[in-house]
Amino acid sequence: MKINDIIGVFAAAFLILFSSGCATDYRAEAAENAREYLLKNMEGLSVLQQNYIRYNDPIILNSVLWNSIVPSFMPDAHIIARHERNVYKDPRRDMLMQCFGWRVPGMDKDIFVVGTAQRDFRFWEVNRIVLRSRNKENLAGMRIRKKAMLHAITSNPDLKGKIFHKVRYAEPEVHTSMFILDQPKKHQNSDSWMDFLKMNHIQEPLQISAVWDDPATKKKIVIVGISSDEKLENWMPLKAVELTEKEAKIYLGSKYTVYSDDSEDPFSPEFGKKKKTNDMSEPE
Repeated sequence: MKINDIIGVFAAAFLILFSSGCATDYRAEAAENAREYLLKNMEGLSVLQQNYIRYNDPIILNSVLWNSIVPSFMPDAHIIARHERNVYKDPRRDMLMQCFGWRVPGMDKDIFVVGTAQRDFRFWEVNRIVLRSRNKENLAGMRIRKKAMLHAITSNPDLKGKIFHKVRYAEPEVHTSMFILDQPKKHQNSDSWMDFLKMNHIQEPLQISAVWDDPATKKKIVIVGISSDEKLENWMPLKAVELTEKEAKIYLGSKYTVYSDDSEDPFSPEFGKKKKTNDMSEPE
């Protein structure tokens, strides 16, 4: 073997080793940039909290902002790219919201550094710091608030004072309830409520009530409704009643909770083990 060939072999080997050693870990680089930005811009952190952020890996959540569409390699593709057959998706170029989060000891909220980047975290750019509450929202109250509020106001036109504003603007507590409900008027000839349900091929619906406490009278304003959906998306109010605390113990059951699809705690060790249906998920 000639000396030039030997030199060529060593040069090629050195180039391969050098190239592999210089491969950039964009995720680690983005995480370090997020950590540096947080430590520089987040006020009120103690030394211990700063060290927790400095020496603990973040949880990473992401959400797709838009998909990358690339014209195909054919003549005049830029003219007819609007036709689906002439374009293809390039997931590597998708733009995502990439979030790095820490659950810092001594804080009642989780800290996220939000930024944007491609799927491999290339070109990650910080956007803002977000504090995320750990308390689950009253999703059940939010789902039925508008319907319950309108029913409460129309069925009780004399409602006024603090309770009026509370019904108007605040989410109600949501409870299971055990009131005797009248049949719909157009089905009064049915032998029973159960016959009506069987005739319409529906199961016994959930009886769910929206409840507001009246600070003036110490009574509860209750809007009784039914829903065949556990998420309460088709909840329908039927009647309004006013209960004392004693009566409430008879007719109202336990609090009813609706969990959103993204209600899993992203800082729990169990997070990611179940199939997710939400937009915010850990990257593979």
